Parts: sequence; structure tokens; C-alpha cells
Amino acid sequence: MPLKIELKPHESIIIGESLITNDGERTRFYIEGNVPILREKFILREKEANTPCKRIYFIVQQMYLSRGDSVLQNMYLEHVRDLQKAAPSLIPFIAPVTENIIDADYYSAIKNADKLIQKENELFGEALKSSLG
Repeated sequence: MPLKIELKPHESIIIGESLITNDGERTRFYIEGNVPILREKFILREKEANTPCKRIYFIVQQMYLSRGDSVLQNMYLEHVRDLQKAAPSLIPFIAPVTENIIDADYYSAIKNADKLIQKENELFGEALKSSLG
């Protein structure tokens, strides 16, 4: 059964390795096949990955889109090690992401990495805002 996608005006979606941006009108289309798909609300652009948890999210997003690149997995592990040392209170939020990656369930890893960002904002939001300018 095909996946039905509706895009709002100017909304973006990643399908495979392509970023697609809708024009000024609502659009509906159907996708058949097995390719990574990421709606705009889950897309984090590299320039927006400006906190430790957002950098982890960005790496996980790239793993999902590339279907598990080992170089990205090594980058993920380095970032996670550093984050665990700096903020041990985030370990319970990092663990599900790591488990998803081990299971090659990158889409679930993205969703759990989003929860990690939410927790980062909750714990360090004001400090992050002031340090980022």
C-alpha cells in the first residue's frame, strides 16, 4: 500500500537523498517503494545542529538517510561519549537512541533523539540560549 503524503505550501520533505520543497499550493502524492522519507518537522539542517543533542540528532538523521553509514556510527559514538561525560542526567534519554541504532531502526532513533533534544531544552534551555547568542 503506498504512503500518502500531503505537503502544505512551501513545506519540504526528504525522499531518499533528495530534498523536495512544495510550491505555493497544497499537494498530495503517493510513494511506493522502500526509501527513507523525512517530513519537514523532523528535518534538522546542519547549521541548526548547534547544541550537543542537536548534533547527535543530525548524525542520527544522516544515518537514517544513508541507511546506517559506519563512519556516521563512529561519529555518533564519539558525540555520545562526550555528552554522557558532560551531562550524565541525559543517559536515560541517550540509551533508547543507541538501542535503536544497534537494531538498525534509524527512524525510531530519530524520534528518540527528538526526545533527547526536548530534555536538553528542558534542562539547559536558558543556558543554551544565552551561550548561543
